[in-house]
Amino acid sequence: MNPSPHLLADDRGVVTQCPRCHRANRIPFSRLHQSGQCGSCKAPLAHPALPVEIESLAIFSALIAGASLPVLVDFWAPWCGPCQMVAPEVARLAALVAGTMLVAKVNTEANPDIAGRLGVRSIPLFVVFFNGKEVDRTAGAMGAEQLQAFASAAARRAEGAR
Repeated sequence: MNPSPHLLADDRGVVTQCPRCHRANRIPFSRLHQSGQCGSCKAPLAHPALPVEIESLAIFSALIAGASLPVLVDFWAPWCGPCQMVAPEVARLAALVAGTMLVAKVNTEANPDIAGRLGVRSIPLFVVFFNGKEVDRTAGAMGAEQLQAFASAAARRAEGAR
């Protein structure tokens, strides 16, 4: 289990908790760029500011295909020391880019099918996706600012290629 705080997703969107009434709310992948409100109490919902833990190939595929924002995916494993060291930086990155990019995490031990499909050979590995396609990847532990610079540059290149 990933010890760092995270959000969950299903095959339709990111599941977050209302800060006022604490009910679960789903933010559809296609609306990640928009501000939402709680379906119960109508309180404003913040953009996801924690990494989203991806628990299956179906969820991963739906996220990558449907996300309205660039997605940086951290491929990690519980036994990986550098992955554990970089986890707080990945969480900090999620807060820094909330509303402009989504940060997701894939445990390669629990989801070898996702890792195999993408040819993940070393971890931690960071991959940026936009409009359903892989844009760039880099391996190795780094700080939140370095990750943000890498992901933002990749997203800008993808935007220019559209």
